[in-house]
Amino acid sequence: MSFSIESIDLFVRKLPPNRMEFGIGTKSAKGEVKAATKRRPDAVLLVRATLAIDGRQVTGFAGDRPSFGWLDKRAEKSPGAKLRDLLDLVETSKDIWLEQGRDFETPFELWRRSYKRVQAAASEAGHEELSGSYASALMERAVIDAVCKANGRSFFEMLREDRLGVDAASVHPELKGMSLVDALPKRPRRQLFIRHTVGQSDPLVDADLAPESRVNDGEPETLEAYARRDGLRFFKVKIAGDAKADLARLNRIWNEVLVHLEEPLVTLDGNEAYSDLDAFAGFVEAFAREVPGLFEHTLFIEQPLTRALTLDENTRKSVARISAMKELVIDEADGTVASFKTAFGIGYAGTSHKNCKGVFKSLLNHLLCKKLSESTGRWVFMTAEDLSNMPMVPLHQDFAVVSALGIEHCERNGHHYAFGLSHLGAAEKERLASAHPDLYVKRGDEWFLNIRDGAVDLTSLLVRPGLGGDVEPDWQELMPLDEWRKSSMGGESL
Repeated sequence: MSFSIESIDLFVRKLPPNRMEFGIGTKSAKGEVKAATKRRPDAVLLVRATLAIDGRQVTGFAGDRPSFGWLDKRAEKSPGAKLRDLLDLVETSKDIWLEQGRDFETPFELWRRSYKRVQAAASEAGHEELSGSYASALMERAVIDAVCKANGRSFFEMLREDRLGVDAASVHPELKGMSLVDALPKRPRRQLFIRHTVGQSDPLVDADLAPESRVNDGEPETLEAYARRDGLRFFKVKIAGDAKADLARLNRIWNEVLVHLEEPLVTLDGNEAYSDLDAFAGFVEAFAREVPGLFEHTLFIEQPLTRALTLDENTRKSVARISAMKELVIDEADGTVASFKTAFGIGYAGTSHKNCKGVFKSLLNHLLCKKLSESTGRWVFMTAEDLSNMPMVPLHQDFAVVSALGIEHCERNGHHYAFGLSHLGAAEKERLASAHPDLYVKRGDEWFLNIRDGAVDLTSLLVRPGLGGDVEPDWQELMPLDEWRKSSMGGESL
């Protein structure tokens, strides 16, 4: 079956203001902890790709927040410059995928050709490797989605039938002879536990919120209230690199909230907060000593060091010492298809899946985990992260991939900083509610992700054709990217 890309269109969905502030858990240039920051920009970038196949046209789509501050943390560039440069790179990626996609047999074949060229263009323009992966992954998902729909199959069905053309050994020769089909679950995971993010500025208990500070929109506003209402078991806590402040907050989280729950499981996320290995090792030692209950219930620590330090071979001895206390996972350092292998050689146990880093990249890393685990006897694993996934396209597509990878729990609740599906149009909400009555629930006048006993039910999502279903955005209600870039929304005012 031969495909060709006829067109790729880029759109922006404007988001309403946050219902709650969010603190990612990083320091300023002066070393001060950033307690609360605006999530920027207030928009979702959406891609629509039209493919020609057997004389007919098929449309696929993809989407992500253009989270330039996470992709590129270099202090010397202004937020406006980072966003402009990222959008330039996305448009370059679009051109590359269009050129390479004039004729292709499988999505994987097209991805191999296009990904290398996008990364080369990113490097030439002075981008971080992570930004190159992001720009390519937007087009990759839209193509995968279209090819799945052309075959009338779900993403998992396409994987199990080996119809996406994944050739792992062409990227990682050591995977020769390994079958992705054999390495995947026999069926997709229909229930996923939600790992609730606890940001630096999130109130923990009801007493933390003064009456005048409350949103009063009917939804929970504290960690305690979310845990009680949604029956949460899994949590992801942001740390900021200030050991004393972090430990005090972790102590409160454990003793005031989590200790009262049945077998809570926790991960910590450093977001590159530490640039000093000794300081980080000291934090881990103090964590074990001062908050032993939470330490014992913590699965791993995600991206504690800067991305450059993470992949520094000279850190091997220190990383081994720290990993003996608690396993470490990379996230921002996972900029290319080779990053995880490098990090594993240094001593890291796992890497994160994020659709914004690439679907094929995650499938390859899934195989690497299996290969490395079998060859070393170590626990080697993938996690599911990404706070920025918003309904419908980004959220649904990431659910589909996490389910196919068989990961039990995922960071998937950036929605609690927003108000349900309030960013969608009325017709879109109606189509979502009709197609996915298991995934969404109405409270008052708005629809929300339906979290019950700490988990979501993906049954309806996984049986529909495409990468995460076939409910399509109302494109006419969105703003073309070039128009958004000309307006104040795409400039310095973020």
